[in-house]
Amino acid sequence: MINLPNNGSIVILDDKYMEAEPLIKLLSKNNKSFRYYDGKPENLPSDTIEKEATRLVFLDYNLTEGTTGSASQASTITANLNRIISEENGPYFILLWSKKKNDAQEFNDEMESVYRRYPHLRPLRIKCLNKGEYFETTANGCEFNNDKVEEFQKELEEMISSIELLEFYSSWENKILLTSQKLIKKTSDVGQGMNAKQLVHLLSHINLEQFSKNVKDEQLIAAAYQSLNTVFSSYLNHKIEDIKLSREHFSKISKVDSYEFNSSRVNSWFNINTIENPSRIGQVFCANDQSFLDYNIVNRERMRDCFIKVATKKANADNDYFKIVGLEISPECDVAQNKREFYRIIPGMVISESLMKTLFETFTKTDRLNKEQKNNALIYFFKKDGQLRFNKYPESIFVTPKFEFKANGKCFDVFLILDLSQFKTIPIQNEGKDYLVDKEMIFSVNSDLLQSIKNSLANSIQKKGYQHL
Repeated sequence: MINLPNNGSIVILDDKYMEAEPLIKLLSKNNKSFRYYDGKPENLPSDTIEKEATRLVFLDYNLTEGTTGSASQASTITANLNRIISEENGPYFILLWSKKKNDAQEFNDEMESVYRRYPHLRPLRIKCLNKGEYFETTANGCEFNNDKVEEFQKELEEMISSIELLEFYSSWENKILLTSQKLIKKTSDVGQGMNAKQLVHLLSHINLEQFSKNVKDEQLIAAAYQSLNTVFSSYLNHKIEDIKLSREHFSKISKVDSYEFNSSRVNSWFNINTIENPSRIGQVFCANDQSFLDYNIVNRERMRDCFIKVATKKANADNDYFKIVGLEISPECDVAQNKREFYRIIPGMVISESLMKTLFETFTKTDRLNKEQKNNALIYFFKKDGQLRFNKYPESIFVTPKFEFKANGKCFDVFLILDLSQFKTIPIQNEGKDYLVDKEMIFSVNSDLLQSIKNSLANSIQKKGYQHL
């Protein structure tokens, strides 16, 4: 039963508690947390509360006694699943059980119209278990038939092991749960004798150091949790090697066939975040158009000083994203020692790939430009197949990988393009108020990418010239 999730993401959905009781006892004996629902609307989670993730559903095929016809069954099951599984749930799996039916394809056929309306309810995999083979009704209730506990457990384990993604996700989620529990124990040991307020202060101080003196309570609490996250990440990495997956399913991984994936979304996971950032370091904020010059973006001199104006005019709110921005890169030591008097800012822009294509076509539509001239008009160009390519651009230009960014309820594939040559310092206090206090904060750059930007800035500043005779 080791491959079953133990973080409460198992759901048992059966209108007869008596028939579910043997499974409930088995899961409890194996220390697997679960949620049981009898299918009655009044006993399901409220729509007003945030739904916990569900990974595995033991689903009674005939959920409500007395219903007839596949349409009624599908409607009843849909109503229940919609109260349990949110659109943000992610992949989940169904173990379908019934006294008679054991056809996953029949179930899917009956639910197909439901999946079209509610795509998040489509399970990644369905397996079937037959109640009649293992359970019988006695005077004491429903029990395992002829001591078939071990046989049932073996079949259940084989089913779970055959669902590779469930094994992969569950193994990781289980390790996260155990690691967080151990981390809480270690944290309590470190803070032995402290009350809650003192412990939060210690953890926030670890994150912000001296800067914590000027921060609001809500931000200190966030910083305290960020300290736990930092330690947790390091601690978890040491425990990942303990996870063992089935050799049969996860062998020769290096030789898998080619596959497609959303690189922009992956890049956003690793490179940016939208959590509160009291220190401002790594924060990207909106700036006015005059704070950034396009001279190192546009190669043709006659087109310079037009890029930003045209981008602002051409941007379509439904399809494009464009903002002139600044990136704050002050040294951590200045913040920690509470001696920062200036914000160190690199000007740039956040621009969607779709708008970049529109601008390229706009700036190169004249017939008087040959192919080479068109491709070199800007620091980037688009090939005939629609692929974006960057030319050799000045060393002062820093271009991040393309990443997915959500704004105004939409997702855009964007680039953060910075011009290191326009690096500047701005007094923190401007006419009695913090310079950034009224600026729109877009996102923060994660530590690895921020360090790469700082390294490039250092190289740009310290680069030695040379003499040529």
